[in-house]
Amino acid sequence: MHSELIGVAALLGMTEQITAWLEGTLLLVKVLIGFSIIIFVHELGHFLAAKWMGVRVDRFAVGFFYRICGYRRGEGFTFGPRPNYRPDDLAKKGYGETDYCLNALPIGGYVKMLGEDDIIINEQTGEVKHTDDPRAFTNKSVEARMLVVSAGVVFNVAFAILLYALVYLAGGQKVWAPVLGTIEPGSPAGRAGLLPGDKVLTINGTRVQSFNDLLIESLLGEGHVRLTIERDGAEFPEPIVVRRDKDFGTLPTALGWTPYPTNQITRLVDASMPLPDPLQPGDKVVAVNGRPIDDLLAYVYADAIHSSRGRPLLLTIERAPPAGQPPLTFDFEITPRLRMSAGDTAESVLRKPSHLLGLAPCSSIDRVVPGMPADVAGFREGDVILEWAGTRFPTFPEIVAAIHASPNEALDVIVLRDGQRVALTVTPTQPFSLGRTDPPKVGIEFGQAQQGVIVADIVSGTPAASLGLPRGSEILAADGVALTSWADLYEALRAASGRTITLAYRSGQDEGTVPLAVPASIVSELDLPPTARIRSIAGEDRIRLDEDRVYLLPQEAAVRELLARHIGETVDVEYHRSTSDRTLYRAQFTVRADNVDPWQFRASYDVNTLLPFEFLTTRVHANGNPLVAIAMAGEQTVRVLERTYRSLQALIFQSGNVSTRDVAGPVGIMRHAVRIAQDGYADLLFFLAFISINLAVINFLPLPVVDGGLMVFLLLEKIRGKPLNLKVQVITTLAGLALIVLVFLLVTLQDIVKWLQGGY
Repeated sequence: MHSELIGVAALLGMTEQITAWLEGTLLLVKVLIGFSIIIFVHELGHFLAAKWMGVRVDRFAVGFFYRICGYRRGEGFTFGPRPNYRPDDLAKKGYGETDYCLNALPIGGYVKMLGEDDIIINEQTGEVKHTDDPRAFTNKSVEARMLVVSAGVVFNVAFAILLYALVYLAGGQKVWAPVLGTIEPGSPAGRAGLLPGDKVLTINGTRVQSFNDLLIESLLGEGHVRLTIERDGAEFPEPIVVRRDKDFGTLPTALGWTPYPTNQITRLVDASMPLPDPLQPGDKVVAVNGRPIDDLLAYVYADAIHSSRGRPLLLTIERAPPAGQPPLTFDFEITPRLRMSAGDTAESVLRKPSHLLGLAPCSSIDRVVPGMPADVAGFREGDVILEWAGTRFPTFPEIVAAIHASPNEALDVIVLRDGQRVALTVTPTQPFSLGRTDPPKVGIEFGQAQQGVIVADIVSGTPAASLGLPRGSEILAADGVALTSWADLYEALRAASGRTITLAYRSGQDEGTVPLAVPASIVSELDLPPTARIRSIAGEDRIRLDEDRVYLLPQEAAVRELLARHIGETVDVEYHRSTSDRTLYRAQFTVRADNVDPWQFRASYDVNTLLPFEFLTTRVHANGNPLVAIAMAGEQTVRVLERTYRSLQALIFQSGNVSTRDVAGPVGIMRHAVRIAQDGYADLLFFLAFISINLAVINFLPLPVVDGGLMVFLLLEKIRGKPLNLKVQVITTLAGLALIVLVFLLVTLQDIVKWLQGGY
């Protein structure tokens, strides 16, 4: 009986594997059909234009290499290669002139017209020229040939408009709403004064439809992005400028913002980031500490996190039951993490460590990327870095600097794991790229250690700078109260604002105490809660330091700079007690030199790294109006065309944040398309429209072999009054072909390497 159960289990497992394989194969077939249609449309443009201009077309082919099957009028449907019939042979047999065929590699295609490779060599003079047949492509006027050459691109753009219009008309596309969620402290977005819940209306003057528009524009922008936002239901009076910090990161998300989260747990997208038991994808958070929330995590959830003071939150979870059953609800406990920032708007996290009044925590590991060097070396989530490449108790900037300085060199690392020191060795690898060199990586997402108050370093120019504590000192207690975490220390410092606190520490075998003068601040003197948002100080809600820097409230730098201009005065302060509180409170605050720094605002709690939530979505559609759908499709097509050209410009001139590593070849495009196909036909059609536009752009680049190169030849012929020498055309075309084949091979190699490294 036991063996029978094992056999049944094995059979079920095989059935699941077969089902998954069949589903994957079906998705791949859908994608291949879609790509083949795009190529067919492109070649159809050339074909119809050629026929219209009276050019004889010998072959209409989708794909390259071996001919699988095809059709010719009179000859019928055939398999395998067919002879290259001469005109008189076709006439005798009564066959049509064009062979419509499908070839083995359906990632391209061509239309073979008479005269493209039909040349005549004069045996006496050696002169090389094209055929004299009047129906040859080369014997048509320059204008006619330009029309034929450009028709493929025109058809691809028109096809993209058609696909976009179909999507908008049939129900629209589901996209991430252009609403900001988490704003990382100290990030470019945080330093610009952006808040969770801000809705972005325009970016760099372009209307925003989705959060992806923000990602793309921030990637293409060279130095900054200019946002028009809506906050609390009203458009903000002035644009907000987010200035990119090149050391903060190169990805769009490195501006420090994420989409707005809902209350639903997302499906798993990475096996290395499992959900904590007993949560499952699709579960919804319906209450926090007994307080109900709506379908958005919104402000109730955020307020609960920030006011938790590091204590666990009790989440009420609702799970959809089987049909006909009541919803299943249960409680789940989660502990927020303390996040600290550097507290200097002029410096990024890669130049200055995050800290509490100058006390910088050790770095810990939030995530290890599967297959990357850190995973192979045995690093684990939760490890605390005690030593990295010879530096004891390194700060995050020091770790990153060591990684960047040591490509392909083994680095010795010591981590603290479950109370034990563990020695590891990791070798940073240089990501494969066709052009601009990306910095080495080890495959770790670093965080700030939470448990155990071990001081990695003390930042100069801060209240803690005078303590003289050596690196690695562990702070044991504050005013006699034992500390077990950085959250404990933060809360002790908040409570001691404006007075001196005694810290007990241990460094190696030595123990002692040191006094720390904790600065006063507007937070403590007005008894503002952790969730408070200051709206105005002395009637002002922003401060301009110079032509390029404008700080907006409630950004802590804006609070500090505005107060610093009123030292010795009593000013009016307006504030909300939380993001969910719309009541505007007013108070008077006497500004002194020792209370202008709102240092408490540079630390906050979050749980976004612990629970993955679905993001807020919206649907972009035409409300069933065909004319509106076409107008929207045209606008989207122009937008994609512009961004594609800007991406190429950034890639060629190595400007902005686009590198050759961002380029995908056939393998990368296919894998991405298959993933998109899982989300439904609307997303697949949208992606195919995007590919159709990109095909049009690439085909019209001024490179030999592609349509753009032929157009250049025709323009030169029009200017000169005669065509270029045929030998020059042949040599240039062969050189262009070699270049394209080389790029194709390199991009494919990059796709494969990124696939193996988990880069997609």
